[in-house]
Amino acid sequence: MIENIQNYKWLLISSFFSALTIILIKYYNYFNNNWLLILALLCECVILYSYVQILNYGDILTQYALVKIIAILLVSVPSILLAWTKLTISKAIGIIFGIIAIYLLK
Repeated sequence: MIENIQNYKWLLISSFFSALTIILIKYYNYFNNNWLLILALLCECVILYSYVQILNYGDILTQYALVKIIAILLVSVPSILLAWTKLTISKAIGIIFGIIAIYLLK
């Protein structure tokens, strides 16, 4: 049971920092602030460490697919709710097909 909790903890950490990296790079494009790139690089280091921890608990392919699906949802849902991006039919279909493609890769 404790191993499952540890595994979920690292899955959520890696998903959160995957989404944060995308957001930081998106903001870098708007503000052209180099500190955002440094923060994105630090997020990638945390992601790498969390992948190493995930490897200790089981099948990396299934867990990597979960991390990427959660990261897609963590980026797309807040950006739609906070009106950063308008949700069109083509974007919704792209999100759905992206999730399906990542799921099928496992």
